[in-house]
Amino acid sequence: MSQLAIHGGPKTKSTPYASPNRYGDEELSQLTDVIREGKLMCSYGTKVGEFEDAVCEQFGCEFTIANSSGTASVHAALAAVGVSEGHEVITTPMIDAGVPCAILSQNAIPIFADIDIRHGLTDPASAESLITPRTRAILVVHLGGNLVDLDAFMAIGEKHGVAIVEDCSQAHAGRWKGRYVGTVGAIGAFSMNESKHMSTGDGGFCTTSDPEVARINRLFIDKTYIRDGSITGPQPLPFKGVNYRPNCLSAAVALAQLHKVEANISRRREIVARYFDELSDLPHFELPIVLDGAEPAYWPIYTRYTGAEPPRSEIVAALNAEGVPTATSIGPGQNVLRSDLISQKRYYPCTDTVPAFWRDTVYDLDSCPNVDEFMRQLVTMPVDYRYTDEDITQTIAAVRKVWDHYFG
Repeated sequence: MSQLAIHGGPKTKSTPYASPNRYGDEELSQLTDVIREGKLMCSYGTKVGEFEDAVCEQFGCEFTIANSSGTASVHAALAAVGVSEGHEVITTPMIDAGVPCAILSQNAIPIFADIDIRHGLTDPASAESLITPRTRAILVVHLGGNLVDLDAFMAIGEKHGVAIVEDCSQAHAGRWKGRYVGTVGAIGAFSMNESKHMSTGDGGFCTTSDPEVARINRLFIDKTYIRDGSITGPQPLPFKGVNYRPNCLSAAVALAQLHKVEANISRRREIVARYFDELSDLPHFELPIVLDGAEPAYWPIYTRYTGAEPPRSEIVAALNAEGVPTATSIGPGQNVLRSDLISQKRYYPCTDTVPAFWRDTVYDLDSCPNVDEFMRQLVTMPVDYRYTDEDITQTIAAVRKVWDHYFG
């Protein structure tokens, strides 16, 4: 048995992972079109509309509304389904901070459901148990590109008259029973920051086939200005909006990235299939289950180390020493129930004052035990469409080497 690199042995993954520039000639060509057109603002240029039309055609939805970020997407999606002051929005606490911030930005109350620890996604039964007369929406998160049980959530939404909003920020081009995520619920929200399957550096978009939801969404992100030429003179300003407009430069890059996303996702699925084929026999190494009907769009893959000894920290240190970049979090956030934002209801940066709509909410920080257990066990495995077959072969060899050392 080869000695672990952390103990002075040879490093299994001794070469860097392949990571060529994800932006290239197509992005440059699309950007050149925008510069030559000479109109960068979405209201005057054509590239934003071109991107939105292309998403509709590829994803099979009636409307796409581009915006400035994933958080903007979630916020605008919630506004578009009628979330307002005092409403409750049920979601998972194992999320990026943008989700609770978007809910709170509508003066609505985030309510946190537990997960099914087998895949790390929101448990439909837990979510349904939290529905009250104040619940306006369930915000389901396709975490890590794996897909929630959309059939179950759509049934819950219909039963209780609650909107199902899909956060697809980590699941571009995933499919549920043949339909793209973001087109099953009332509205889908997508991020396009640098780490996502489609990237414009920062950016986002929403998808829906409901014309009224689309109308409100588009007005909301543009200070409610009506720009279709139907209004002359003073604008009616029908409600409070924000400025989450995209620009044509971002849309140009997004359009090029959209053309690449299917190949990107296909390669990610090939990589994860190898992890399932070649690592699923390891003790205390749990790969996430994939629900029937789900075609994930893997991001990194969230695996779990379920052993007691050695501690997870030692396993992760050994993997990193072998050259495999692993982590023990889903990003900057962990269980947001335990963050100052939620546990102390820190709405404002410079005062402890809690706004009236949130003042009476009481959170049980231990109410999502599966989330806590998942976060104690989480070990992320690297997934990127640019990785070579040899990158993955060496990654698998490194994992097996570490497991052979500790578990023989």
